[in-house]
Amino acid sequence: MADGGQSMVAFLGLAADPRLLDEDLANLPAAEQRHEAPAVTHRHDRLVAAGSTLTGVTLLGGAAMTLYGGWQVLFGSGGAVAVILAVIGLLLVATHWGWVHVAEYVGVTIDERQQHTADARRREWLASVQPYPRFSVTTGVLDDASTRVQRVLHKPVLTGHGTFTFARETVAEETYDGGTSAEVIAAAVEGLRREARLETDRLHELWDAASSAYAATLLSAQDDEQRLLAERAAATALSEHINKSLREPPLVE
Repeated sequence: MADGGQSMVAFLGLAADPRLLDEDLANLPAAEQRHEAPAVTHRHDRLVAAGSTLTGVTLLGGAAMTLYGGWQVLFGSGGAVAVILAVIGLLLVATHWGWVHVAEYVGVTIDERQQHTADARRREWLASVQPYPRFSVTTGVLDDASTRVQRVLHKPVLTGHGTFTFARETVAEETYDGGTSAEVIAAAVEGLRREARLETDRLHELWDAASSAYAATLLSAQDDEQRLLAERAAATALSEHINKSLREPPLVE
């Protein structure tokens, strides 16, 4: 690899580590970072409010029915209808809190469904991350009003879990004092970003060549020996792609 670290072949067949969803996400270039926006919904709150309203209505209505039915049975000419009203009223009063629990259960179910959908999107994005190095250029203003421009390498690294993540490393930097014109700084940054983009694209092509050869050979792999053949095929494809690139003219946008 470009930084003299582990070979691309070492990352073949590995999945991205879940830490890239959280603490290691900043180690990817800003343009490739995925931030899942929190699901803003008021369904849960509205359901709980509706449940509370129904609870109050049920309690008041049940109490009114109980009093009316009971009064008719004890002091009026009420018959079976009054008894039924009183019984229904008692049931409503006894179960009025049930509406709150039902509303809360439905609200939690909706929240869980939304969370599962968001988790599925995060897993899909994680599966799409490929372990090839990236380069980016960042700028920042220091306390003395000078501008610091950094060339950053985002390199894949193996984890102890049979997965890969990324580490961030500053490989070059230059500081322009406060008197430097904005045009000079902008031109320098644009040049560095062009170089970073071209180098990243080249490494992406190398990874595609290796991973495609590996996947094609692995389709018929039945044991460790076949897996080793797949890795050899990937390494061969990688070497051929590098040699071809060396014979071709430099990349030009």
